[in-house]
Amino acid sequence: MGLFSAESKDLMAIDISSTGIKLIELSHSRAGYALKSFAMVPLPRDAIVENMIIDSMAVSQGLIDALEQAKPSTRQVALAVSGNAVIIKSISLPTMTEFMLEAEIEVEADQHVPYDIDEVYLDFQILGEKEDEPGEMDVVLAACKREIVDDYQLVLSEAGLTTKCVDCSVFALENASEMMGAIPKATDGEEDQAVGLINIGANLINVNIIKNGKMAFVRDQFYGGQNLTEEIQKEHNISYQAAETMKKERFHEVNPEAVDRFYVGLTSEIVRSLDFYAANHGDHPVQHLSISGGCALIPDIAVEIEQRLGISASVVNPFDHLKVNKRKFDVDYLKEIGSMMVVPIGLALRGFDK
Repeated sequence: MGLFSAESKDLMAIDISSTGIKLIELSHSRAGYALKSFAMVPLPRDAIVENMIIDSMAVSQGLIDALEQAKPSTRQVALAVSGNAVIIKSISLPTMTEFMLEAEIEVEADQHVPYDIDEVYLDFQILGEKEDEPGEMDVVLAACKREIVDDYQLVLSEAGLTTKCVDCSVFALENASEMMGAIPKATDGEEDQAVGLINIGANLINVNIIKNGKMAFVRDQFYGGQNLTEEIQKEHNISYQAAETMKKERFHEVNPEAVDRFYVGLTSEIVRSLDFYAANHGDHPVQHLSISGGCALIPDIAVEIEQRLGISASVVNPFDHLKVNKRKFDVDYLKEIGSMMVVPIGLALRGFDK
């Protein structure tokens, strides 16, 4: 099972998270990328816990509902995985061909993956030769527990779908960010600046720091919108569902102390990742944070993060960079929830990999 490249150009992206299922299908022409089909279906709380499927019937039904809504043109799927089931390492190896590395990768992986090699799906991608070390190249190594991927494949097959590509959420995040122009290019001989791609979901933060146009650091951290819901629940002494509704529909009524506690936790998690990155790249600090995910819908989140961390930040919306048929889709709604769709859109772009 490949973790990077698609086997077919006819792919739709399915992103299954703790809160719901997102389905995206794109088309491509000389004019650019266009939205072809779309659905977003909520899942019951605890149907997915820490990326493990707990209620397979609920997930299967959610997939069926998403297919009914979107009516995609294909049943071949690109799937995203993340969290503690995924191990991603950037390693340095002597320069060799992809064919040669395929024969050596399991030996290399055995040194970096804390699981038995027979228990994981394994893949790699050569980033290129190291500029400061001739004869050496940078390689991204990715491994995911077989049981996690197999469980997702099973519920997909129960909905009549076939998994053709499994990708890591942090890579899909990078893929979409490139399409949106959120990763700056060097100009006038200057180096690219380091940017942090921060996707904040319900209970998981995907972090991908890009330096000089290449992945320099990736990490998944368990923190997100559910932490804010729990703070609201405690502060207002209401049920979890009532707190979730207040967060989404009446945010202006939320006690600022609950919001502040959430931001203290959130920025602490982001700083932890920035510190890990800086340990090896202290001479090239992150200069901008590109914010996406469900939490990007929180009013003024970019302003809060920028003020608390002292790093410029902005919320991105992939639908600003896609053609959307106004007769087929609710454009205003898509603009409203666009930042939630960065990972599935990056995943859908795998169908156009050469």
